Amino acid sequence: MAEQPVFPKYIFGLHEPGGERLMEEKGKKGWILFTERIFHDPNDHHSANYSQWTNRGFGIIARINHDYFPGGTIPLSEHYDNFGRRIRNFVAKSKGCHIWIIGNEMNHEQERPKGQVITPQLYAQCYQKCWEQIHSIPGREYDQVAIGSVAPWNNTTQYPGNESGDWVQYFTDILRQIRKLNCPVDAITLHTYTHGRDPNLVYNNQKMDPPFHKYHYHFRCYVDFMEAIPQELRNIPVYITETDQDEEWENANRGWVQNAYQEINAWNTTPGNQQIRALILYRWPAFDKWAIINKPGVHEDFKAAMNHNYTWKEIQIPAEISGHVVKGAFLDFYQQTGRDFCGRPISNQVTEEGLPTQYFERVVLQQDLSGKIILKEAGKEIQTLRKTTLDLQQQINQFQDRLYELQTAITQIREQAAHSAVAATHVDGAAPQQITEVIRPLWEDVVYQLPTHSSKEYARRGMEAVRYIVINHSAVPSTVTVDKIAKFHTKNMQWPGIGYHFYIDKQGKIFKTNELTSVSYHAGRLDPISVGICVGGNFTKTVPTQAQIASTAHLVAWLLQTFSLPLDAVKGKKEFIDTQSPGHQWLAGRMWKNMLLAAIKQAQQEKAHTFAAKPLYHYLMFWQKEKTWAERDWRSARKYIGRFRVTHGFSVHDAQYAQYVTIVAKTSEVDLKAEQTLLQAGCRVERIAGRNLTQTRKILEGMALRGQRFLSLAE
Repeated sequence: MAEQPVFPKYIFGLHEPGGERLMEEKGKKGWILFTERIFHDPNDHHSANYSQWTNRGFGIIARINHDYFPGGTIPLSEHYDNFGRRIRNFVAKSKGCHIWIIGNEMNHEQERPKGQVITPQLYAQCYQKCWEQIHSIPGREYDQVAIGSVAPWNNTTQYPGNESGDWVQYFTDILRQIRKLNCPVDAITLHTYTHGRDPNLVYNNQKMDPPFHKYHYHFRCYVDFMEAIPQELRNIPVYITETDQDEEWENANRGWVQNAYQEINAWNTTPGNQQIRALILYRWPAFDKWAIINKPGVHEDFKAAMNHNYTWKEIQIPAEISGHVVKGAFLDFYQQTGRDFCGRPISNQVTEEGLPTQYFERVVLQQDLSGKIILKEAGKEIQTLRKTTLDLQQQINQFQDRLYELQTAITQIREQAAHSAVAATHVDGAAPQQITEVIRPLWEDVVYQLPTHSSKEYARRGMEAVRYIVINHSAVPSTVTVDKIAKFHTKNMQWPGIGYHFYIDKQGKIFKTNELTSVSYHAGRLDPISVGICVGGNFTKTVPTQAQIASTAHLVAWLLQTFSLPLDAVKGKKEFIDTQSPGHQWLAGRMWKNMLLAAIKQAQQEKAHTFAAKPLYHYLMFWQKEKTWAERDWRSARKYIGRFRVTHGFSVHDAQYAQYVTIVAKTSEVDLKAEQTLLQAGCRVERIAGRNLTQTRKILEGMALRGQRFLSLAE
């Protein structure tokens, strides 16, 4: 059973345990931040147990450090893979925590691993690997992986495009680079301080000297970061994980702590502001000069702050209403007053007179500089706009209705054809119609898990373009993994991705490495009209293993059937261009081409099964568990479902009645055993599982936009 995470509603918190009794005494249980030093040994399974605090109602945030000075808050870039696996080991066995910060103050020179500058690109690569490892752990799919806090006022990290070392630009560059990798950002952490003990410095708006004159010099530097967060990330959690007076805490209750919490509460209660879920005082234990444990005056200041109910609230997800997006303070107002008062929205949010504005059927809402929603006067202009908008919406609805009718008709024709095949089996006592096909071999789909180029993509083609099946060898020892081959192709060769559509290892395991609609680099000028298969190994002096021959033969037999190709379409790469691949033994010596062709003929007989015609055309299958289901995957597929009107559900049993089955899940969610069951039942199966939820949604929405029902199946 998955552990239930604890996310306190209060913003109070302490850096490291020991002072949590102060929050318990006030009945305002908030947050405790832990720091963990884990290094990068992928075989290390050391973990932590925070349950004693979560069982008492505290929220736990764990900051994961590779090491401290000079080992680096994240490791050297060549250790990112091992660091990711080490984090997976740590998180998988740790209890009581569901928020993980990757690194700390990466722009500070003292946090660099052995002096290596942590550029935004490098940090993004490290974060992505950690995000993927954590979210691949069963039960951790909804954990928050947060970016490390950027050190304010520190300009020691300079790089092309940021020659001044601007810390806010460094922060936004990190977010941009992570998203460029198609990796989500689950949460953001910040640091903020005052330069001095005066409580009024919390509210001070003093700016810095040029060239950083637009940035705050004191506590409100947090505002600089908050305002720099891209709009599309304005609904994710933010945690301020360090705050203090930038010098040893004054042992007095002069209101500094009270002011700090009041300031963050004022931010949170401003309509439309992204919520800051925690303000964590640095630090409780006597590890350095900032220790609070021996400062009773600070304790009293903290307890006085907790006389107030300073909480954060869930950010409203923007809603689409009548074809228009309503968000932030406008959505709050709309939900509070209701449709009867506002009417339906008739525009998206716009800017008028420098203020956010949105038009509804009955009112015009505007957000003033304080964040308050006011009603804007409107006369004939709104009536004209309303009439024009409603007329256009009516036309759009008519077009959508017609499009729906056409899509439904196409789907009905397809399904009627399938039903007719079944119905015909019962006419005049005729035997059920039978279909004989080579069942697809079971493979591991790693298309979206392999390394790819940061900016290049393979061109696409229609399935009907394929004329050849081209066999390659990897020309390296069979111990070299498909992941390493992909990394070589993308980094050394600067290709968009791995060059093959399939890779077969020494044990005969098949890896699908590209969609069949991708024009990958494997056969020179014939790339656009061929499917590339790589058999792992160097076959200059030897030949593939029996397992490799058998798997390759089964795969090729299925491909020949899929593309309606003759056996003569099977070629070695060297038969088209001047190369050694797939080895000297292909056409000479032991002539393993003849071995493969004979095995293909055998597979065409032995792997062909006979099935009754299917009553259902297409089934989209999602994962489900005892208490959870693929809600986010399902939401990602809504445009796809709407485009193709596909039957969808969660049952392997139901899916067996479909001619085509698309599994929207990773193998950790719908395993290969279930996929094998569907293949054995005569279903034509493909799996769509992006590197993350964002990529899965992008794939499905792209297919819907292109009208492409399948990625690697021929209809």
